[in-house]
Amino acid sequence: MAISDGHLLAARVEPGTAKPGVILKKNLARLGKRAERVKAAEGSLFDGFWALVESNGLAIAEQAKRFQELMPLPRGVEVRGQASNIMLEAGADIEPNVTLDARLGPIIIGSGASVESFSRIMGPCYIGPKTKVFSALLGGGTSIFESCKVGGQIENSIIMPYANKAHHGYLGDSYVGSWVNLGAGSTFSNLKNTYGNVKLVVDGKKVDSGMMKLGPVIGDMCKVSIGALVYAGKEIGTGSHVSGRADIDVPSFTFYDSGPKRLVELLLESVLETQRRMMERRGLSLSRNEEALIRRAFTKTAGERRALRVKKGRF
Repeated sequence: MAISDGHLLAARVEPGTAKPGVILKKNLARLGKRAERVKAAEGSLFDGFWALVESNGLAIAEQAKRFQELMPLPRGVEVRGQASNIMLEAGADIEPNVTLDARLGPIIIGSGASVESFSRIMGPCYIGPKTKVFSALLGGGTSIFESCKVGGQIENSIIMPYANKAHHGYLGDSYVGSWVNLGAGSTFSNLKNTYGNVKLVVDGKKVDSGMMKLGPVIGDMCKVSIGALVYAGKEIGTGSHVSGRADIDVPSFTFYDSGPKRLVELLLESVLETQRRMMERRGLSLSRNEEALIRRAFTKTAGERRALRVKKGRF
């Protein structure tokens, strides 16, 4: 197990030791007696998603050291900076008239990823295996993980596996979870009109991120409608649906519409069916463990919805 500042970061457990997503205190004590302990470096534990976003460019540059240039650059690709700073894994497909700007950091494009013509990618940037880039402008500090679909303008953001932002719209200094769909024209603010630091609400307390530019955090399985606008530093909770202008934190598993303003709790079975449908489009299926995690998350986040008087029912 890995420990930092007295906090458990990770533990390798044997099958049947713990339920999916849960390690009880009694299990933890038993594991601690026989597990090898590794003390992580100070500062390994991030304060919040904003710290991940802030440090992502440095992380890409550090991790790039283990990659090697496995494929030559195809013809018709414009390179700015050192070509050795661009690493293509086998099977990556880069169309002509793509600009790869590695002057400020490395660019890594994974196996089976594709980049359409008229895209511009600036390092440090990581594009994961089987991800599709549709004529996009990708700024430095961006990681787009496995099997995503992205387009429009993205900069200094983290997009987790199987997320979609395939159309035009701006996303900056943000964290996007897995199995998210960001509709065409949806745009995410990352800067206050006053140019002051972006502040967030964490556990009921206002926290200064220390960052002048910080977009929202979008939880796993969220769906953001076409043309939606999400304010800087806002939290869109797991499994929620957003329409209109999101100028508040949206609780998990909630349908939010800004006009007229509505907050309605999603039906759990509907959430599960939506997830099954999205996964089936990628040739995958929802496992029992994944379903159990979603059901547990729904129960554990009920307090968020009660605090904002989210109504039960249909929308």
